[in-house]
Amino acid sequence: MTNHPNRNWRNRQQDQLATCCATQLFQLIPDQDSARDYLESRRWPDGAHCPTCISDKRITIRKNGYYRCNSCKLDFTVRTGTIFERSHVPLHKWIYAMYLLITSRKGISSLQLSKEIGITQKSAWFVLQRLREACGKDYDKLKGISELIA
Repeated sequence: MTNHPNRNWRNRQQDQLATCCATQLFQLIPDQDSARDYLESRRWPDGAHCPTCISDKRITIRKNGYYRCNSCKLDFTVRTGTIFERSHVPLHKWIYAMYLLITSRKGISSLQLSKEIGITQKSAWFVLQRLREACGKDYDKLKGISELIA
């Protein structure tokens, strides 16, 4: 099995994320790479798994967060098979959008989200739709993230 490149990220940051406010969130996850490392540590705590053939034995680490499954010869990232797939919105902005959705009392509009995280209103609407669709009517599905971030 291939070791995850940032396998101990969660161990190093878990205490800091447990009592995090928005400014601390920006410090802990300031960019795309740190957000990818965080999501990889949450999704694959024991190393990457191919989302197609579910193999974890013949995974090759490639550039820019890509992995190659040598069993089925497909490339994948942490976004593959998730709500982040086929989105051009950077991962750290997704995480901040989750934080804002969870911490807002009456929800958040796409216009407000677009201003908060610096994306277009159309992209903000897309992000909110994906998050709401993933949760259904049960926002407790984001509970693990909100416990770490909030």
